[in-house]
Amino acid sequence: MRETLAAFVLAAGLVALAACGRSNPALGDWEVDRTETEPGALLAVEATDLSRLTFHRSGASAGDTEIPGTWAVEEDRVRLVRADGRGEHRIEVLPDDRIRVELPIGVSAVYKRAGG
Repeated sequence: MRETLAAFVLAAGLVALAACGRSNPALGDWEVDRTETEPGALLAVEATDLSRLTFHRSGASAGDTEIPGTWAVEEDRVRLVRADGRGEHRIEVLPDDRIRVELPIGVSAVYKRAGG
C-alpha cells in the first residue's frame, strides 16, 4: 500500500512538472518600441490600437479585444494558437527583453516590456 501511494505521488509530481513545460518569455505587458519598428508598421499599429499588448496564460489582449488561445514555446519563437480557429500569431524573442510580433493586420512590430 505504501509503495503504491509513493508511486502515485511520484507520478502526479511528474505530470505536474511536464504540464509546466518551458517558460513562456512573451507573457506580460508590452508596448511598441517606436525606435525599432518601421514607420509604416508603426502607423498601422497606432491606428488599430495595438500599441500595447498583454500576453497571459490563456491568450492575449489589446485594449478591449481578447484573443483566447494556447501557447507553443519553441527555441526563439512563441506561437499563440487562436482558440477560434483563425490561425496563430508568431512572436520572435529578441535580445534586450524585446519581441517581434506578427500582427493580424499584416505587419510586424517590435515591442519592449511596458514601463521598461
